[in-house]
Amino acid sequence: MRIQKIFTTILFSLFLSSVYAQTENCTLTIRGRVVDSDTQLPLAGVTIKAHPGGHQIISDGHGYFRFSQLCQDIHYVLTATSVGFDSLSIPLLLDTDETLTLALHHGHIVLHDVNVVGHQQTVSTANPVRTVSREQVAQVQGKTLADIFSTLPGVSMLQTGTTIAKPVINGMHGNRILILNNGVRQEGQQWGSEHAPEIDPFIAKDFKLIKGAEGVRYGADAIGGVIITSPPPLPIDPHLSGELNAIYQANGRGGVLSGMLQSGVKGITGLAWRVQGTAKRSGNVSTADYYLGNTGVAEYNASAAVRYSHTHSAFDAYYSRFHTSLGIFTGAHVGTIADIQARIEAGEPFETYPFAYGINAPRQRVTHDLGKLKWHRDQASGGSLDVQYGIQRNHRQEYDIRRAGRDALPMLDMVLTTQTLDATYQTPLYGKWRTQAGTNLTLQVNNNVPGTLNTPLIPNYDSFTAGAFAIQRLIENTHEWELGIRYDFRTFDAAGFDRYQNLYGGQRDFHNVSGSFGGVWRPGNTWQLRSNIGLAWRAPNANELYSNGLHHGAALYEIGDAQLNSEHGYKWVVSPSYTRGSVAIDLDLYGQYVQDYIYAQPSPGEFLQTIRGTFPVFRYEQTDATFFGADLSTKYQLSHDLEYQLSASIIRARDISNDVFLPYIPADRFNHRLRWQVPLTSKRTTETYITFEHRWVLQQKRYEPNTDYAPPPPAYHLFALYAGSKLAVGAHQLDVGVSVNNALNTPYREYMNRFRYYSHNLGREIGIRLSYSF
Repeated sequence: MRIQKIFTTILFSLFLSSVYAQTENCTLTIRGRVVDSDTQLPLAGVTIKAHPGGHQIISDGHGYFRFSQLCQDIHYVLTATSVGFDSLSIPLLLDTDETLTLALHHGHIVLHDVNVVGHQQTVSTANPVRTVSREQVAQVQGKTLADIFSTLPGVSMLQTGTTIAKPVINGMHGNRILILNNGVRQEGQQWGSEHAPEIDPFIAKDFKLIKGAEGVRYGADAIGGVIITSPPPLPIDPHLSGELNAIYQANGRGGVLSGMLQSGVKGITGLAWRVQGTAKRSGNVSTADYYLGNTGVAEYNASAAVRYSHTHSAFDAYYSRFHTSLGIFTGAHVGTIADIQARIEAGEPFETYPFAYGINAPRQRVTHDLGKLKWHRDQASGGSLDVQYGIQRNHRQEYDIRRAGRDALPMLDMVLTTQTLDATYQTPLYGKWRTQAGTNLTLQVNNNVPGTLNTPLIPNYDSFTAGAFAIQRLIENTHEWELGIRYDFRTFDAAGFDRYQNLYGGQRDFHNVSGSFGGVWRPGNTWQLRSNIGLAWRAPNANELYSNGLHHGAALYEIGDAQLNSEHGYKWVVSPSYTRGSVAIDLDLYGQYVQDYIYAQPSPGEFLQTIRGTFPVFRYEQTDATFFGADLSTKYQLSHDLEYQLSASIIRARDISNDVFLPYIPADRFNHRLRWQVPLTSKRTTETYITFEHRWVLQQKRYEPNTDYAPPPPAYHLFALYAGSKLAVGAHQLDVGVSVNNALNTPYREYMNRFRYYSHNLGREIGIRLSYSF
């Protein structure tokens, strides 16, 4: 209650303060676009400053920028700067709103500077958009996508042991989280709790999170939010550049090596390319007191991109392959009911495991191929058209310990092929109005590969989805409004045989209308208020409808319900923010009602015994649920070199149909960070910092007794230390970093870890990172 009162007080103070922030004579606006003077293509990421006043903004993915609340009869100087271009300065005396085109000229190339022209994913929404900073990415580099986003307030992880993690946004995960991988909707077998996103984080440089229900803009399944990973724009200068990353992780004795090369093509203006690859290998990791057997990982990824830009058009081709083999903790697969109950009571494995690199059954092997072709067209009027085709092939194999030498045969062998076709048109700014409209088509085919000598967990199925949307924006000097509507239709046709060779499945059709309404209010240079109400939906997955078997990777026996309905989520997000001087505060308050919420309910005391062991039983159920919570992020500059950061997340979720708590909801958590920018005077060393972090995760006390195999674990405190520096190596740069997570080697359990019944989480993790850019 005390935390809730503090958040309420902050919001109330924000509202009162903002009432007095406006100035009558400062209501003018400068709108404009930055383009390359040679190609006339828009330039993203250009820094534009307006003096006096200290106004600064970055041009978006289509080159647009906008300053508001500028004053009449003030002599302003507008300055645009970008690497590889000459800076441009324009004097202005404002007496009315201005619309400008800033054409930047190529500068002289010094030390192989690289020019980039790109159409980055432009995120324009009334919902809060949070970005993972480059420093935060560097501190968890070499880990999973979920680890990267868990550095943001409101994001945690659903874990299956130590090798698999999925992002959880405000209590939502799995198919309720839509992931855009380089502009393509990521489609794998993400329905499984232990099916992590098949994305190599080294491909991307930009990591963004949208917390609201974004069903209109991005389609079905965006109930809980949207994760966006984007690579940097390709260069156009014909100079070879790239980077090399090397990481060592002491826990697991693992190593990661990732490299990237890119360049424009000499003699062909506008043609550029990039290749990238990553190799990762680690062995058994350890808790504070013991090794976890069979927790090694072997991962090999590659990607390639080509872009051709001409006048107002651009063509992109992209391909990536993600391949991983990872072990599943052996201690989660046990023999008898008495044995599994004893292990849950003990809370740790009975066996002693040595360190080893071998990956044996139970294990997973996943290969994900993604291809993309995209055409972008910028109109002279300021409108733009995007047409994109994507194809993905996800091949998932799960292996278990089998008799008669059959360990080489997978228990599950599934191939999911997904094709998408997207078209989006954005009109130019007509006065104060801008419209975006588009359509999305998706075709999926899932096949179980024969020869496993095992009944598939889910059936073969075909799925087709068609959707169309329109979004209207009103852009004023101090506020913007957005109204969107969308319609989706999905047909799902499944066919499979159960263990008794009975045919099951059939065709089901789902359709729904999504909508959103929201706005952004900027009453002054220090305050901003966002608010958005969104309706999103998702159809039940194949496993929720039809699973009736052992899910080997999760070490669970899952039972679906063929009569499940679609989920419908209604989410309201209010996000005030304040930035002034040494203080920055971001607060996200949200409430969500989910009709026909689908979840896997543990069945305490119910176990299924097979020839491969004894496993807990989880049944898919449906109810109406509510989610309420708050995410807070603050920064305070204590001095020129010292910065304090506080982030906190609380969530309350209930099954309102039965008036009980929902299972597997993240516990409240608080993060403190103290960052010291070390004032070194060396010309060869820059941006040296040391960061101390404390994480406090409370015990999840909002659960129903006797509805789980073990009660939620106690609260825990973790401490971490990060340090880094950038070193000049000739004309290039070497970024060095050291991290120590769980520095005190604290034994703890995370409630959101499905293997907390059998083991603790990771012990001390020491990592060393080297990143060389040239």
